[in-house]
Amino acid sequence: MGSATREPYGGRVSADQPHRWRPMTSAPADQHRWERAAALGFGETEPVDPWSTEQIEGLGRQAWVVEDRDTIVGTSADLTWQLTLPGGTTTPVGAVIAVTTRASHRRRGVLTALMGAQLGAMTAGGIAAAVLTASEGTIYGRFGFGVAASQHQLVAPTGRHGLDHVPLGRIDLDEASVFRAEIVAFRRRVEGQRPGTLSRPELWWDHVVLGERRSFGGGGPQFVSLHRDADGSVDGYALWRLEGEWGQRTVVVRDLHTVDPQVELALFRHCAEIDLSSSVRWDTAPADSPIPAATADPRKCHIVGIRDQLWLCPLDPAGLLAARTYSAPLDLTLRVEGGASGWSAPTVTVRLRADPGAPAEVTVLDQAGPDDEAGPSQRAGSLSVGIEPVGLTCDRATLGMAILGTTPWRTLAAAGRAGVSNQDVLPSLDAAFASHPAANSQDYF
Repeated sequence: MGSATREPYGGRVSADQPHRWRPMTSAPADQHRWERAAALGFGETEPVDPWSTEQIEGLGRQAWVVEDRDTIVGTSADLTWQLTLPGGTTTPVGAVIAVTTRASHRRRGVLTALMGAQLGAMTAGGIAAAVLTASEGTIYGRFGFGVAASQHQLVAPTGRHGLDHVPLGRIDLDEASVFRAEIVAFRRRVEGQRPGTLSRPELWWDHVVLGERRSFGGGGPQFVSLHRDADGSVDGYALWRLEGEWGQRTVVVRDLHTVDPQVELALFRHCAEIDLSSSVRWDTAPADSPIPAATADPRKCHIVGIRDQLWLCPLDPAGLLAARTYSAPLDLTLRVEGGASGWSAPTVTVRLRADPGAPAEVTVLDQAGPDDEAGPSQRAGSLSVGIEPVGLTCDRATLGMAILGTTPWRTLAAAGRAGVSNQDVLPSLDAAFASHPAANSQDYF
C-alpha cells in the first residue's frame, strides 16, 4: 500500500493458502482506499458505514487490509471496548468490525490471514477476548468464536398486548437528541449490571446509536422514552423509531435499558401504545425478560424468534476465567484446546478454584502452541505445578459459549462440544457459570 501502509504482520499462515497473504495495518492517510474496499466487500459502491481509519484508531485499535497486486481484497478493523462479565467486573475486549473479502478472492485464505493477524495482535497486546456480531452464522466458529449472548425478538399488537395491569409511571418522550445526555449518563451508570454489555464511547453514540447511520438497525428519526422514578431521576429508557406504511407502522425498539423489571414492563407497554402504530417489536430483548410472562395474552405478546448476538473468542482463557465471578463453588482442571482454531492459538490447561463472592484463583498448568511439544510452562503470577487430571475439555469457541453463562455446560457436553471426565461434574459447572441476570447485548457492530 505504499508509504501509507505500516509493517505487515508476520503471523502464521495456513499451509493450504494459494498465496502467502500478508495482512497490514492501514494508516489514516490511506483511509479512502480502505473505506471503498470495505464497501465493495459488502456489495456496495460507496461506504455504507462512514468509518475512517482515524476514527478507528481514536476508538483504540486499528484497520487491517490484505492486498493482491496493489488492490485491497480483504478488510477488517478492531476497536477496544470494555465487556461486562458475570459478577459486574469488566475486561477489555477487541471488537472486530468491517470484515470483508472481495468476491473475486473468496476461499483463498484472505479471511484466515486477516483473523490470524488481528487475533494474534490482540493477544500480544494483552486483550482477553475478541467479540463480534456476525452477518453469517457459519464463518467464525473455526476461528474460536462462540455465541456468548443471544437475543429474543418480542412482538405485540398495539392496544392488545395484555399488559394493561402494568403501571406506566412517569415517562417523558421526545426526539432522541433532546435527551442524549440523560440516556448516555444512565446507561453508563448501569452498564455493569448485565453481562454482555459493552461500553459505548462518545463517538459510538453519535455515529452509530443516535446518528444517521443506515445499517445494523440504525439511521433515520429516532425517539426516546425516558422513565423516571419518584424523584425524577432516570431509571430506564427505550430508544425507538417507526417503520412501515402509514396505518401499519411498527414501533421498533432499538435500545431498552433498565435494571428494574417493572420499568422494563412499563416501557414496553408504553411502546405498545404509541399512536398511529399497529405493533411493537423489540429485537434485542434479553432471555430473562419478564414481558412474555407478564402478558395476559401470550399468543399476542410473545417471543417470535431467538438468534445469536454477541460472538466471543477467548484469547487468554486463563485471564478471562479469572476476570469473572462464579455463582457456586468450583474446583476443576480444564483444558482449552487451540488446534481447532483458524489461527495459531495455544492449548491451555488451567486449574480453576472459585467461591461465590470472591475472586477466582486460576493457575496455568500447561500451555503449548500448535507446534510445541507438551510440557509445563509458567504464567506471570501463577506457579506451574504440573498436569493434574483434566475434568473438562473444550475448544475456544465452546468456552466462548459458556463464559457469560448463556449456554449450560450440560448442553454443550450433550452436543459433543465439551468432554468431561465424570458426568457428575456438570451440575457443579452449570451452577458456577450461571449468570443472573442473563447475558445480553444490544449493540451491532
